[in-house]
Amino acid sequence: MKIIFTAALLLSAFTIKAQDLTGTWEGELVKEGYYSQGQRNFKMVWEMVQVEREVYGIVYFYPLDTKDNDKPNSWYSWYGKQSKDHAFPFTFIQGRYIDGLGTTTVYQFNVDLHQKDSVIELSGNWFAQLESLHTMEKPNGSFKMHRVSGHVSDKLWLKRKEKQIIEKINPTDNPPRRRS
Repeated sequence: MKIIFTAALLLSAFTIKAQDLTGTWEGELVKEGYYSQGQRNFKMVWEMVQVEREVYGIVYFYPLDTKDNDKPNSWYSWYGKQSKDHAFPFTFIQGRYIDGLGTTTVYQFNVDLHQKDSVIELSGNWFAQLESLHTMEKPNGSFKMHRVSGHVSDKLWLKRKEKQIIEKINPTDNPPRRRS
């Protein structure tokens, strides 16, 4: 019985870590520290496409007092790559400015995955400058995201198409057959 329980536990842990991140995620960016004059919470939306171990995305930052129909202040392209050994944590780094009225001080997210019951969350710390994953540097705040959809907008159409092509070429559930 212990062997079955251990095997099930290991399989579920592997399933969580092998989670495909493609989709739209919503959540909150928390600014902490002296410059933000205490804690301030901002709405944030991520659209991501995971192509094998690379994650491409667009991050939308909203104003502090966001209402239901508000548009984002600014949005940027983002990129992350999971290591060969571990999918999480990985670093999601700001690319280029795409559109919006303002700018953001966020440059890097250190992304980890957690599962509570059936809800999968991405969370971690963020930095205003490029930082490595395991330093003693104090983060500028934290974030927490949950998936609201398995789809992304047409802004990520090319990466979504690349993902579909790779999945057709290398299906994960049907390993390639050897020729005799």
